[in-house]
Parts: sequence; structure tokens; C-alpha cells
Amino acid sequence: MRSWFEHTVVDTGRLPLFFLLLAFVLTFLFIRFSVRMIRAEVSWWPGNVTPGGMHIHHMVFGLMMMLVSGFAFIALADYHTPIANCVLASVFGIGSALVLDEYALVLHLRDVYWAEEGRSSIDAVFVAIAISFLFLLGVHPIGFAGEFDPYEQDRSLATLIGVVVAIVIQLGLAVITLMKGKLWTGLIGLFFTPLLLVGAIRLSRPGAPWARSRYRDKPAKMSRAVAREQRYREPMIHAKIYVQETVSGSFGSTPPTPPPLPVVDTTTPTTKVGLSRRLSDRIRWRRTRRRLRTVPVWRLPVILVVLSVVSANILVGIDGDLVSDGDVGTISEGVDAGATATLLSVIAGGMITLTGLVFTAITLAMQFGASQISVRVVPMLAQQRVMRWSIGMFLATFVFSLIIALDLALDSENSSPTISTAIALLLALASAILFIALVAKVGSILNSSRLLRWIAAQGRSATIRAYPLYEDLPSGAPKPSQPLPLPQPRESGNSESADALVIRLRHLSPDGRILLAIDLARLQRLASRWDVSVEVVPSIGEFVAQNAPLFEVRGPSLKVRPDTLMSCLIFGDTHSPVVSPGAALQSIVDIALKALSPAINDPGRAVQALDHIEDLLVLLAPRVRFDTSTSDLTLIRGQQRTWTDYVSVATDEIRHFSTNSAQVQRRLRAVFATLLEACPPDQHPPLLERVDALDAQLTREWTGALDLRLASVADPQGLGSEAGATGRIHPLIIGSSELPDERSSGQTESRSQPT
Repeated sequence: MRSWFEHTVVDTGRLPLFFLLLAFVLTFLFIRFSVRMIRAEVSWWPGNVTPGGMHIHHMVFGLMMMLVSGFAFIALADYHTPIANCVLASVFGIGSALVLDEYALVLHLRDVYWAEEGRSSIDAVFVAIAISFLFLLGVHPIGFAGEFDPYEQDRSLATLIGVVVAIVIQLGLAVITLMKGKLWTGLIGLFFTPLLLVGAIRLSRPGAPWARSRYRDKPAKMSRAVAREQRYREPMIHAKIYVQETVSGSFGSTPPTPPPLPVVDTTTPTTKVGLSRRLSDRIRWRRTRRRLRTVPVWRLPVILVVLSVVSANILVGIDGDLVSDGDVGTISEGVDAGATATLLSVIAGGMITLTGLVFTAITLAMQFGASQISVRVVPMLAQQRVMRWSIGMFLATFVFSLIIALDLALDSENSSPTISTAIALLLALASAILFIALVAKVGSILNSSRLLRWIAAQGRSATIRAYPLYEDLPSGAPKPSQPLPLPQPRESGNSESADALVIRLRHLSPDGRILLAIDLARLQRLASRWDVSVEVVPSIGEFVAQNAPLFEVRGPSLKVRPDTLMSCLIFGDTHSPVVSPGAALQSIVDIALKALSPAINDPGRAVQALDHIEDLLVLLAPRVRFDTSTSDLTLIRGQQRTWTDYVSVATDEIRHFSTNSAQVQRRLRAVFATLLEACPPDQHPPLLERVDALDAQLTREWTGALDLRLASVADPQGLGSEAGATGRIHPLIIGSSELPDERSSGQTESRSQPT
């Protein structure tokens, strides 16, 4: 053992790394033992460091130790100090353990040490230990494991290109593996490349980014991923949790309440929001702005064209240097300059032709979508990233190939664009792949079934964001047994209304004038800071005319800054489904109404729309009954629709326009039947009212007995059978189960007959 240690660690200069790893592990075990003693309130163990009542986390000491040891390492870099290196490495390991032990606090910007989120700290520690141990054994990751040794031996350009391509492929496999949620496979695969190939080929984990983006329309793959997760992954997770809690203590439970700290006199108001909360709100608002902003179609193509011009000139210079130095060698041997120029010209001509074809196809697709499906298809198609990338890549490939061909034509004797031609071929291949992706994306948008499914998915995400689950509600929110309180109307003679400061829309937004989002958290902070009440007049989705009121501010208005309030609003051209569940319902209703128009007359598409409307309403029903506002200072008028509003938006227009379609009326009646079964009694009145309206409409529009009977039946398939849902006398039973006794013998005999 001693000889192995001297040969593997000491002789190779890894002794400081050994001390770093040893100090890291011992410090982590000690600090976890310490916090478990503090959590158990052991009397003889020192408690938290709380000078003046402020709790100082141990990651603060870790940061200081890492800074001091890192600075000392740099200062002693030119000196041979093995003992000092080992000491400084130990100090750095101690500091790293203290910081990574509270990694979850840094990640979430709040105290989640003993919460479920705190497990990420243990994961970070285990990853650091594993990587350090591999380095200690002499195993290096991709790029540091001797890949460049062949190039150092022969200094060949072909060898360099091959090495770089191999490294890029391995890193790409690592990215795919990590996107599939396989953290350990991806990290260890950086040291053992075959693991990356296995991780990239196999199915993704269900909750990973890869599955969320690529398995959304592939239920078979998603079900296989879920089954594999339950069969193989969950036992491993249980084992990992057991090891974590054995070392670190249990997570997810609330620790005992610590003794009260000494009262510290402070002038900070109790309503002031903490820095971490403000930072998280600001990050969330920036994400919302990024999601809702309208990206110009020309921006990315212009950037790619500029990059192609710069890279083409750089590569022309590199090729020229290789020719002058005689390093091209066998790469360009036997390559005809005329053939190369012809190839580049073909690529350039093909790309500009393909660009024109794509413009024409997209224009026709937009016209078809606007006339046959919905006008909302046009902005959806215009904002697709694959369209911008396709046009940009086509133009960039055209410009790149044209510059290389011109250089070859002007100086054919001294020019040998070997690398440039290879890059042009790769760009042409990438353009072909993007063209296929663009065709698939346009086809999916113009496919009404896929479009409805995409809008419904956006609506579900918006619903979950707008109406969180009950257990996620703030402590001051009403309990699930309390209905949504109705807003009290303001009295017209109120003296405060006359004194209100009205802020109007003076300057038109270049992005549009439909209100898309409101930064409620910031409005609440501003109202608290200014000691005023801020009321937002328009609701989300409304068109705001010029000089229309936006805010009504009541209270001392000297501190109020209209520009600051305006920055809390986002305007746009289209009320996109990603904004709110109401926008998603309106988009689906638009498609259904277009299908029911005399020019289209496609009731089947309207039935598909009602399928997704039913799904969204079932998701909305338990969520819109409760008020989730957290402040009384900010009054938001019209921001939360009631259950009746959503039912009206989703069904009333379809009910009016489906007078001549028994199929749509049957499906709409099935929607109401499903909601009546799924919703509590206090949400039944708007549903029953619309069922009565359907019955009254039925007697007005249909005169024949058969038509009356057909249109009055609820059928989830529209017209799946004459009797609809009521015609199902039993569920589908597989096996030898007996039918209930109350069913007639004739039904039993008909069921038992072979098909």
C-alpha cells in the first residue's frame, strides 16, 4: 500500500491533491455531525454562530478560506514549496467542503438546508469527491487525457482536425447525456468515453429537459421512460437517499424551533421584502419578458451573415498561410481549383435559391393558416426559432461560399481553400438538416391536431403558473374551503376616487398595445415603499388605447414615478397562449369557430378543440376558486377571472355557432357533463345555466324527433354512436369477471358471443 501510494500519489506530484481530498472529506463529515448536533439541541455542543442575533452560515468561513488559500497558491507559484502546497491545499479543501455543504442555499437564495431542496448540497459534495478521486488516480477528462499527443508528434493539420472533431463529438455526447438527466453518467463519462455513448443512446429520464422537449408528442417513449424510471431508477434513488440521510441527517422535515434570539432594534419596516425574494422575483420577471417579447425575424440572420463574413476572411488567411508555409501537404494534393470553385458556386447558388423557396413557402403557409385555421397562427409561425435559424443559416452559407469562391477566382494560383471548402460543405449539410426541421415545424403548425395540442400544453403551463396548488399558496391565502371573494365595487361618491392620480398611456409601445403581463411583486413593493394604493385599470389581454388610464394611485403621490410603474407592464401584439389560460382558451375557441364557419364547415376540428377545452377547464376548476393575492396595498382589478368567466370564454361562442351541427352540440354537452361531475357544487350554476341554454337552443333549431334525440345526447366523441355516452352498458372488461346481477341475461349473452 505504501509503495502504491508513493508511486501513484507522491512521485506524480499529486500529494497536494491528496491532502485537499482528505481535508474535504473530513471537514464535510465534521460539519454534518455538527449541524446534526445543533438540530438535536444537544446541550454540550456549541450552537450556531450568531453575533448580535445574526446567523452566520459556515459557507462564509469557507469562502474566506478558499480566497486566502487560492491567493497564497498564486503568490507561491514560482517557488518550490511542497509543504506549503500541501497546507494550502488542505485549507482550500476545508473551505470547499464548507461552501458545498451549503450549495443549496446559494442555488435557491434561501435557507433550504433541511428542506428537500437541500439534498442538492449532498449531491454536489459527492460529485466533488468523485471527480477529485479520479484526478488523484491519474484519470483525466476529455481534452486532458493525451488526445493531443499524436498531433505533438507529427504536427499534421489532418491530425489536429481529427483530434478536434473527436473532442467535439465527445463533448456533444456529454451534453446530450446531461440533458437526458443522467448527471453521474455524464460526469463520469467525461473520464470514460464509452459511458457517454451509452447515456446518449438510451432513453431520457422523464423529468429531464430532453424528455420535456422531445417526448412531448411521443407518448410511447415517455411511457417507456417512466416505466424504466420506476423499475431501475427509483430503487437507486432510494438507496442514494438512505446513504445521504445516514451521513447527513433526514431532509424534508421541519427542524425544532430554535430559542428566541435577542431582540435587535432595527428601523427596517416589517413589510420589506428580503433580498433573495426580490432577486428571485426579478429573475422570474426577466424570464417572463424574454418569453413574451417579440424577436425580430431579421436579427439572427444578420448576425449569422456577419459571422460568416468574418469567419470566411479569417479562414482565407489561414489557408493562405498554410499554402505559403507548405503545410497543406497531402490534404490539397490532387484537388482541382476549378472543381473547388464550381463546388462553392453550386453551394452558394443552391443556398440563395433555397432561401427564396423558404420565404415563398412560409408566406403561403401563413396565408393558409390565417385563412383556414386562425389568424393567431401567423405570429406563432413568425416566432419559431427554427425559421430564423434556417433563413440565417441559408444566407450565411451563401455568403461564406461566395467569399471563398471569389478569393479562389481572383488568386487561383496561390489559393488552396482546403479548410474553407470543408467548412462550406459542413454548413451546407447543416442547412439541409435545418430545411428538413423547418418543413416539419411548418407542417406541425398547419396540422390542426398538433396545433391544438401545442396550444393546450401552453395553456396548462400558464394555468399552473397563474394558479398554484393549494399547498403552495402563501400563508395568508384563503383555505381550500373558502370560495373566491368577490371584488367589492367602489362607490362613485368616494372622496378618494376624486383625489386619485391617474397615469395614462402617453407613449405608444413599439411592441404593441395589448397588455400581456404585470409584475405584481414589484408593484406591491413600490406601493409599500411609496405608502400608496396602486390599482391597475386594464386587465391582461386588453387592448390599451392611447391616453387610456393604466394606473390609479391613491395616497401621497409625491414619491410616485410613472415611468417606474410603466416598467411593470409588458405590451405586445398578440395575446399568446403562453400568457394566460384565458388566452389559450381564446386561441382554441378561435380555431373551433373557424372550423364551424360556412367556408370551412369542419365540425370534426371543432370537436377536437372541445377535447382540449374540456381538459383545460378540468385543470382550472379547482384552482380558480381561491384568491392568491399576498398584499392589500396593491389592488388588481380584472386580473383574476372567475370560474364563470372561463366557462363563458370557452363555451359560449361555440354554443352559438354550433346550431347546425349535432356532433358539436353532443360534444359540448359532454363537456358540461364532465365538468358537473368533476367540479364541486358551488361551481355548478354556470354549467347548469349553459346546459339549459343548450336545451332551449335544441328545441328552436331541431324539429325532427330523430334530430332532437341525437342532438340531446352527450357524447365525448361527438358522434361516436347514436346513444353516445349513455349507450355504454358496461366498461371494457378483460378476463373472466362476471357482470353485475342486475344486467339482463340478453346483455350477458350478447357480450359473451365471439366476435
